Amino acid sequence: AEKKGMSTGLSVKHPVTGEALPVWIANYVLMSYGSGAVMAVPAHDERDFEFANKFNLPIKQVIDAKGADDAEYSVNTWQEWYGSKDGILVNSGEFDGLQFQAAFDAFLAKLEPQGLANSKVQFRLRDWGVSRQRYWGCPIPMINCDSCGQVPVPEEQLPVVLPTDVVPDGSGNPLNKMPEFYETTCPSCGGHARRETDTLDTFVESSWYYARYASPEFTGGRVKPEAAQSWLPVNQYIGGVEHAILHLLYARFFHKLMRD
Repeated sequence: AEKKGMSTGLSVKHPVTGEALPVWIANYVLMSYGSGAVMAVPAHDERDFEFANKFNLPIKQVIDAKGADDAEYSVNTWQEWYGSKDGILVNSGEFDGLQFQAAFDAFLAKLEPQGLANSKVQFRLRDWGVSRQRYWGCPIPMINCDSCGQVPVPEEQLPVVLPTDVVPDGSGNPLNKMPEFYETTCPSCGGHARRETDTLDTFVESSWYYARYASPEFTGGRVKPEAAQSWLPVNQYIGGVEHAILHLLYARFFHKLMRD
């Protein structure tokens, strides 16, 4: 989207250098994120770089990712390495020479006692499609009836078990070619109905199975309370970035759902 902006004529004081910074309204800053106001870093953020160039705002390099300082830095053309956090601070006074994370910690140590900063972890739980048009995964226990609509599979008929004689030929969900699996009767009216052939995304099962593993033989609910006290919460979960971040967010969501 085209970067649009308007100067407010106001300025704020930089919390470290004390210099006056102009306050602009921009169309790409999200009001719903944080306080809705951000300090632009035009030298190292591509959107801020474009905005600053359009409105002739100063661009000062403060991270050197190539060991060349200002010699290779141009305020006219964006380079991918401008956005790298793998570098040292330059043009930053007492913080010059610090690696990014060390600089982050140093800024926090300086500003937090003054009430000018604090660290915060921001989480975002996005909508998640749980239905997959494939054979592998947990069958969705629903039955589609022309008269009654979607009807849950009765509890006594659970779990729905996937057939093992499928032929995954790559042309879509093989369950759709198996009338012996999908042809069934409606639990409500007894009429002809079709079993759901989509399966759940495997993140669904793995977002709650840690609790079931705590007491697999328990029949009084999802997890035996004493077992939960002994085994949970899970303190460490290893399995790549999706597990370390996204998966654990959904696991927390499922935990609250089961708790409620």
